[in-house]
Amino acid sequence: MGQHYKAAIIGEKKRVKIISPRDFDSGSKLTEFSWCGNHFVNAVLSLIHNKRAKVAFIGDYANDPYDDTEDYYASVLPKESFEKYYQAAWRTDKMYTMRNHRFTEGDYNLLEMDTAGSYLINHDKGVFIDIEAYIENAKIIMFDDYWAVNPLPLLTACGNGRGGGDFSSECTGCDDVGIWAFATLEYTDKIPAGYTQVSYVFKEDSNG
Repeated sequence: MGQHYKAAIIGEKKRVKIISPRDFDSGSKLTEFSWCGNHFVNAVLSLIHNKRAKVAFIGDYANDPYDDTEDYYASVLPKESFEKYYQAAWRTDKMYTMRNHRFTEGDYNLLEMDTAGSYLINHDKGVFIDIEAYIENAKIIMFDDYWAVNPLPLLTACGNGRGGGDFSSECTGCDDVGIWAFATLEYTDKIPAGYTQVSYVFKEDSNG
């Protein structure tokens, strides 16, 4: 069975916002939307653009089993806390949905293949990803054009490997999937003082 995902953004006072890829005419499986330029993922980025929030892309199989030896997010949150966010995403509680939020054209264009001077910050770990450098390392040629996996949904995915459309264990970067789930993130053009640059590469091509 295919696994489907929604994004949870947890801001100040643990206020939860849920975004569904289907509200952006996007496929809802992890590898269907996790590419640079996808409007759904860029909408999520817009909610952490120059502001901090915890982020997780939650699969509908992510809650069972809940195993901290297998899943990084299970070692970060007790199951009771995770269940709150899972229920918000998958029990369609209208109080959490962002369906009627007005995203702008600028929001949809936040991260493209030619993006430069932008950084994905992990404030919990004190590290950052240079998006331009990431794209240069991750890009591949597909359909006669350059294409790259977007690092945000892969780094924050919960439940990967439990359903069709997930990021395969044979793909480059599979061991890093989910390691930033529920971390405090920010997308910005400024690097905080003292933070360290880190490099990740995600490619669906198993040969790298």
